[in-house]
Amino acid sequence: MEQQAGEDLKGRKCFRCGKELPPGSLIYVTQIRVFAGFDGILLEPEEGIEQQLEHLLKQVEESNPEDLEKEVYQEFTLILCKSCRDRLVDEIEHPWEGPFQIRRGPGRFIH
Repeated sequence: MEQQAGEDLKGRKCFRCGKELPPGSLIYVTQIRVFAGFDGILLEPEEGIEQQLEHLLKQVEESNPEDLEKEVYQEFTLILCKSCRDRLVDEIEHPWEGPFQIRRGPGRFIH
């Protein structure tokens, strides 16, 4: 594996569990890209297109450019040990809980 510029091979740790990963040890590189999606549907705003455009331009002018960029695209590179890699892959392939459950009212358990 080619060393990337500035990457320190000594003192690397697993992103998830913090296990020390010495040079020459087995590592897994995980790359995550998070980006805004578009379904192709544009809804006409109630207040009119001109007012919405003015409002959006004002928001952009008042916002930090770095924050705006993160809302559109963000990339992460994580280094994992074998155990954490296996757990991550298992959680992705077999989500144990499914969609997030919203609890209403008291639960079945007394705390």
